[in-house]
Amino acid sequence: MASQTKIPKHNHYIFLKITLFMTALLAGKITPRKLWNVFMCSTAYVFQWKKSAVAPFILSLELWNECNAGCLFCRDAKGRIYNIDPQAPSLGSISKGKMPVEMAMDIIDQVKKDVLIAVLYTNGEPLLYKDLGRIIRCATERKVMTMISTNGLLFNEQNARDILGAGIDCIKIQLGGFTQDIYGIQIRYGEVEKLKSNIRMVAKLKKETGSQALILIDWITYNYNRHQIPLIRQFCKDNGLLLSFRQGNPRGGLEGKETPLPSKTLNMSCDWLWKAMQFNFNGDVLQCCEGVIWSGVKPYTTYKTGESKVKDIWNGPQATATRRLMAAKGRSSMPICKQCQRQGVCFKW
Repeated sequence: MASQTKIPKHNHYIFLKITLFMTALLAGKITPRKLWNVFMCSTAYVFQWKKSAVAPFILSLELWNECNAGCLFCRDAKGRIYNIDPQAPSLGSISKGKMPVEMAMDIIDQVKKDVLIAVLYTNGEPLLYKDLGRIIRCATERKVMTMISTNGLLFNEQNARDILGAGIDCIKIQLGGFTQDIYGIQIRYGEVEKLKSNIRMVAKLKKETGSQALILIDWITYNYNRHQIPLIRQFCKDNGLLLSFRQGNPRGGLEGKETPLPSKTLNMSCDWLWKAMQFNFNGDVLQCCEGVIWSGVKPYTTYKTGESKVKDIWNGPQATATRRLMAAKGRSSMPICKQCQRQGVCFKW
């Protein structure tokens, strides 16, 4: 029964990570050096060292923070991104822009021997970025895994073949309704039947091309869509797709109708500072993924293609100072961390 499906407050995507790891291992994208880097990043986190390993094992790149879906929790009807910094205006204070393709490729190239995966989205829709396939291909040639999270509405045969052929490892497609009346509660600009057709097409092309990409349907669970869980289970079974569930964000008009997100400060340090590195579209190097929608956070530095060194920034003075503060005083020491409920290095919404 749908009502019996337990939705985790924190989805760690354990099965996905294991499956992705095994697929990457067979593809030659996992090396002893990379595993050592993961071990050292994790050890540095456990012991709260001011310096982590020589490089992060996850890169998070905001290629373009524009989006076509207009999700209620993310932006208003005019497409203005919500600023989660309580000291700043909620709307209109997060600027938009694209990361130059040369910057993304330079970042990946610098840490190709140490990094496991490049996550090619943060807040925006990656299929809007015309050079997405080029960046995926760059990473694949350097034996770096790649993944995107997409609303799936912009998929067509051309771009699907492009990114599958480029060697993408994981495509996570967000879905929060199986019929238009339910899907449209959260998504302002999208047709669910078109989306389902796109998903079937991508799954079919994966088989035709021999791609090893994992396709995951990420069901965003609200009280209003729980009754459709059996439908999405059958859909994924019929199309050979992975399926996961997580709690939806009620922001944007559903606050009084849905389960509120936890807000109590966690009594544990954040993994991001020791394991992952966030680059905004303009080159700002941020302490975590939330920084792209929190205007008050100061970047470690601004990355300059051909000049900046990823590893120097990773264990530079700004990064080590932030780790020291987190280790000494916890999440409550930084406003951006105080109400963040993420545990581990998980995906954004």
